[in-house]
Amino acid sequence: MTSLNKNELSSRTNLRNLTSTAKAGLHNAAIYPRKRYSLLALLLLGLVLCAAIYWPYRLPGALGSIFIAPVAFTFLCWVIFSLVAVGYVPGALDMQHNFARIGFLNSAGEAPYLIQKEQHGNVVTYTYRCTGFPVSLWVDKQLELESALNMLIADVKEGKDRRTVTLCCVPPEHAFDTAEWHDRYIHYNEDNLLLLGRGLTSDITINIDKTPHILIGGNTGSGKTILLQCLLWQAIEQADVVYVADFKGGVDFPRAWQEFAYIITNEQKLLVLLNRLADTLEKRKQLFKEVEAANITEYRQKAGDYMQRIVFACDEVAELLDRTGADKERKELLAQIEARLALIARQGRAFGVHLILATQRPDANILSGQIKNNMNIRICGRADTTLSTIIIGDGRAAEQIPHDAQGRFLMEDGTVFQAYYFNDATLK
Repeated sequence: MTSLNKNELSSRTNLRNLTSTAKAGLHNAAIYPRKRYSLLALLLLGLVLCAAIYWPYRLPGALGSIFIAPVAFTFLCWVIFSLVAVGYVPGALDMQHNFARIGFLNSAGEAPYLIQKEQHGNVVTYTYRCTGFPVSLWVDKQLELESALNMLIADVKEGKDRRTVTLCCVPPEHAFDTAEWHDRYIHYNEDNLLLLGRGLTSDITINIDKTPHILIGGNTGSGKTILLQCLLWQAIEQADVVYVADFKGGVDFPRAWQEFAYIITNEQKLLVLLNRLADTLEKRKQLFKEVEAANITEYRQKAGDYMQRIVFACDEVAELLDRTGADKERKELLAQIEARLALIARQGRAFGVHLILATQRPDANILSGQIKNNMNIRICGRADTTLSTIIIGDGRAAEQIPHDAQGRFLMEDGTVFQAYYFNDATLK
């Protein structure tokens, strides 16, 4: 591309941005009373200025018509200027310069242009006009964009014309303050909904009817066990049957939990439990077939029977399934346990049997493909690149979560949230 072509493109882009700003001004005047009054005041000022410039040159007859064209042209230019003034978003040019500083440009060297800014509480929405900037590029460059904006990006949406992109942002101050858990957050009447924590703009809730299994990763001290406890407590309060495999000496699930959940600390007993859950799956298949129900919600409605959900959790699945140094007998035992977990992961969704697995070990071979591929919700806390890649597919958690952050998590789809601080005192 020659320099001349680039200059021509730049000129056309500037003209397009000017037109977009004028259209935004017209839109703002139609929607917002303050903008409307500002536009009317500017137009009135334009009339006064035109009168002041051309009125002294009153000429008789046909000579007076000479000034009609320049008066009309001058006022038209003033109208365009007024629309641009009303439609211009303060800081739009500075934002373009900041984008240029981080290299967020298309092949013609152009940066996105801000055409609209809206604020509702702490949430700020920026809408940009841009060409050559697919949504995937905005997502990939999220960290650089947050630096340029000095904001945290909660969501990226593409406009209908594919040449506008909207960023939903919040200021970084207090975005991830620690919040105490309270039972009023529980969805008592909707046992398919579990609250993960506070996102940038709203609470993050998952529907386990649609995404039934959860995989949580994070280094020691990242808060994954507290998140696991919080999810299990919600399930307990929603009248689900909860089983917890705890092979860490009962440190994270002390005696108080045994009043509300079944705690398994022995591998042989765990296999017995998983075999029983496999039998439960088969029984529920037959019951669902009899009433022609596709899932547990339909079964409850058609059979009039409140079938309880079953939640199985393991706090450190890598410790459970690690075959390093195991003899033949133990390897066979672990193979059977893994096979049962894989069965539940494949078939549990429709029949109300759910897995929540947590790990801090960056071992790619610990979880089999059948289990891992069926873990629909993947969440990673503070972690190194290896563990982040195992859990969510890339190293974003290592990049986006500070090394001293506790309770902050990143989902596979890019959603960031702060888990509620859950205290065992809640059990009492």
